[in-house]
Amino acid sequence: MTETVVILGAGSGFGFAIAQAFGQQGKHVVLAARHEDALQRMTTQLRAADISADWLVADATNSQSTADLFRQVVQHFGIPETFVYNVANTTLDQPRETLTERIDQAFDSNVLGAIRSTRQFLDLADTTVPRNILITGGGAALHPVQATTTLSLTKAALRSYCYSLADSLVDTAVYVGLITVQGISGTSEAMQPENVAQAYIQAVTDRNQTETLYPAGEQKTSEFTALRAATRDPASLQAFLKEHPAAKSFLETHPEFLQE
Repeated sequence: MTETVVILGAGSGFGFAIAQAFGQQGKHVVLAARHEDALQRMTTQLRAADISADWLVADATNSQSTADLFRQVVQHFGIPETFVYNVANTTLDQPRETLTERIDQAFDSNVLGAIRSTRQFLDLADTTVPRNILITGGGAALHPVQATTTLSLTKAALRSYCYSLADSLVDTAVYVGLITVQGISGTSEAMQPENVAQAYIQAVTDRNQTETLYPAGEQKTSEFTALRAATRDPASLQAFLKEHPAAKSFLETHPEFLQE
């Protein structure tokens, strides 16, 4: 039977590229996210490229929804070999201004959703069955700045959880890999989604380290230094906002962020 990869948080950027990369390896990919139309469109694109793909609607912040996701995957495709948690609330904010309710929401998406869904994935089979858990981290965990207050603290918490989970499974057949993406999609050749996706393939090929820093080596400054570079002139700003709509509100209300 073809091995199945479930990607929760399958958006048009990294999520789609990860699905494409695994599909090109001969895996059957299942795309999962909240928006049915986008899932259908991406699945159609993958199938047009001769990749075995299906989609299921799922909400990472709802434990019943993710439980239903895994139930349907097992029912139709068997126990999945790999689970990728690629969900993230990347809204920019400030340490003294953000409502705690918004921080709660981000923590639910970025951390609790990963904890709930990885537990559900683990419960599908005994830990003697070789499987992979891949979680998308971020450079904001390593270099917090005021504009990424909530993103940084939630990615740091997620990073801590990954290390703890990996330690608990070290003597089993289950591999846990954290892919710490140190950059912003599309802002360089290395950060093209199809290139980032190869880090996920390499991680499950090697299965020998808990954290993969991508690009290799810890960056010296916040990845959001790249944000200023990517939005330096009006044309690049518009292109960036189109690709990263979650940043639009912050950039409109904090124009000083774009200044040198």
